[in-house]
Amino acid sequence: MSSVAVRVVLGLLIAAGGSGCGRDVVALDHISGSKVAAMAERELEAENPRMAPGRLSCPDLDFRAGAWVRCMRTATLSGGRWVRVSGVIKVTSLVSGGRLHVTMDDHAAEFGVSGDHLAADLSHRYVQRFKVRPSRVRCPDLRGAVGATVTCQVVAGGTRQDTDVVVTRVDPTSYATTYITRAHRR
Repeated sequence: MSSVAVRVVLGLLIAAGGSGCGRDVVALDHISGSKVAAMAERELEAENPRMAPGRLSCPDLDFRAGAWVRCMRTATLSGGRWVRVSGVIKVTSLVSGGRLHVTMDDHAAEFGVSGDHLAADLSHRYVQRFKVRPSRVRCPDLRGAVGATVTCQVVAGGTRQDTDVVVTRVDPTSYATTYITRAHRR
């Protein structure tokens, strides 16, 4: 596991303006998942500038020492590939507004090919085979596991054709996925 200490830049103690003199300080009892994800992602990108662009998704985190949540980071790679890596974000201190620690797993939890990439590939294959560009191609994301299957919808000349895309081989070291297509009419 790789780890990065995340300094809570935004501060987790909020000064609430009150009437009269001074301010009351209100301590949070939890941090929203979106805020945890944004803070951790910013720090991960700062510590790892060559890291693929991505986004963390986290549940809410109790703001107490030792509390932790498991988050998932989805990164977009070239060639329509995506990879998801899990990690733990833990509250290590409440001092000076708080401190979080991020530990990302060393291996991918899941990887695959984006639906947009599949749709573009199927459109290209359709043009090569039938010499006509389809008016619409829609595909869901395809998980990188041998046997994983999705059904894409191809519309050309007013006719809808469902096309199954089936993973035949994967290379987990490069997150590459090889697939075949099988068309069937509706």
